[in-house]
Amino acid sequence: MEKIKVKAVIFDYGNTLFLDPFFDVLKLKMSEFQRILRKKGYKFSSNQIIKNWSMVNKEINYPHLTHFAQEEPVVREALHKLGIKKSDIPSLPKRFLKIYRDGYREIYKKDPRKKEVEATLIYLKNKGKKLGVFSDGRKFDVKTAMKLHGVAKYFDFIIASEEIGVEKPNPLVFKFLMKKIKESPENTVYIGDYPIKDVAGAKKVGMKAILYIPPKKYRISFPWRNYDEKIKIKPDAIIKKISELKHILI
Repeated sequence: MEKIKVKAVIFDYGNTLFLDPFFDVLKLKMSEFQRILRKKGYKFSSNQIIKNWSMVNKEINYPHLTHFAQEEPVVREALHKLGIKKSDIPSLPKRFLKIYRDGYREIYKKDPRKKEVEATLIYLKNKGKKLGVFSDGRKFDVKTAMKLHGVAKYFDFIIASEEIGVEKPNPLVFKFLMKKIKESPENTVYIGDYPIKDVAGAKKVGMKAILYIPPKKYRISFPWRNYDEKIKIKPDAIIKKISELKHILI
């Protein structure tokens, strides 16, 4: 595989550094969701809850929405789609969201990829690389995930689109990152899982780009993250493990 010479490495967060916890959290916390609904007189199977919640998670998207940590409007609409009476909904979204985010923290603390990711970041840091994270979404989500995985200390910056008011693949994002990392585009590589937002966005401003292919379980396409789109702008490399960066980046 061809080597890529850079001085700075910027990572996407979602489904790159860390994988989408959505379905794992629903399964982990299902009994708690069902218990709350039973107290309100509702009895739903786990399949019904997963089907309706995931449908809403797929359909709803607005600027900087965190699908990984979820948000109250998504939870509220999921309950509505499930068939919960309008009069019963007001008290439920916050309780569901708290349970979900507790599960999100549990999943991330036990993430089996933690050691691989951390070892790779240490390797790159020891090689003198500047490291950063930029991801579309909420500040609290991206920064919480980095802390839960114990890797926040390795990055020169961790920034979410919410903080700058612009999302990928807008060129303003990548131009902002160049100023933040204080390197030229040709000396910087962006690593992400989405060909349109991550690879094309970075390449269009002269940066290098590496496409990460998540495990099949996590390669679920949504309108806001469509893995079925053809790669029109080729990345400089394609990887299936974050640890492969040790053999590519020089």
